[in-house]
Amino acid sequence: MSAVAPRSADIQRVDDGAPRVSLILRRHGVNERHIPCRRAVTLLGARDGCKIRLEHSAVSAVHAAILNTGSDVILVDLGSRHGTLLNGLRVEHDTLRNDDVVTLEPFEFLVRIEDGIHGAGADGNGFVKLDPAPDVIALEHLATSRLLSPTRDACTIGRKSTCDIQLTDGSVSRVHAVLFKYNGHPTIVDLLSENGTLVNDEPVTLAELHDGDALTIGETLFRVRLASHQSLKKLGANGAAADGNGEVVKPSGDLAAPGHVDDLIDIQSVEGSQRWKIVDAYNKVARKR
Repeated sequence: MSAVAPRSADIQRVDDGAPRVSLILRRHGVNERHIPCRRAVTLLGARDGCKIRLEHSAVSAVHAAILNTGSDVILVDLGSRHGTLLNGLRVEHDTLRNDDVVTLEPFEFLVRIEDGIHGAGADGNGFVKLDPAPDVIALEHLATSRLLSPTRDACTIGRKSTCDIQLTDGSVSRVHAVLFKYNGHPTIVDLLSENGTLVNDEPVTLAELHDGDALTIGETLFRVRLASHQSLKKLGANGAAADGNGEVVKPSGDLAAPGHVDDLIDIQSVEGSQRWKIVDAYNKVARKR
């Protein structure tokens, strides 16, 4: 099974009520460039398609992600070779605050976070999802009937041993996808994987998950289970509710529509010198895959 790998340019923008995040590229303590991060997920790495593409041998293909949950901003290292630093300390998963410093050697970014517009939603007119968010998110592994429930705000899925959910499927990328909550509702984001992430057999870049959705990571199949703590305890070994119907909460609604402007940004560091070149990719039509 193979799907066209999506690009982070397709990731939806957060609604106006979410924190407003931006990164300031710094060199020797001097601010060089202000980069708004208005998407639910901002990918940083060396691979084409990352929102911020960092051209340097020390930067992994998809190195780190900044997740905007609608209320918090989370930094996740995506199993990078040389690590991600938050205020000088190596980090795997942490909440970002205003004036934090994120380093992907040799690149340093100052984090700016401002409050969103109070009462604003995806349509800018106070849109609020009426369905309650589920207490528990679980993925039912269809081959084994095992239920896997993430324990962190951002759950990484992939082949690498450091992933929260590790899969041995060879068609799964080292760090393939991240599962997190946007406005309290479970959301999956594909990390520019080779074979893509499918929800109900459709390739997705970022998608909200609903109870009963079929989730395909590489060639590994899952069934999404959203429930209250009480109803999850009723689930049998095969993942079905013991009484045949169970109590599940099905969220609804979409994130804000993706923008039409391709605002991917290339940042290049010439190794062995102090020359930096920043190129905006607004007018680039095609990129190497």
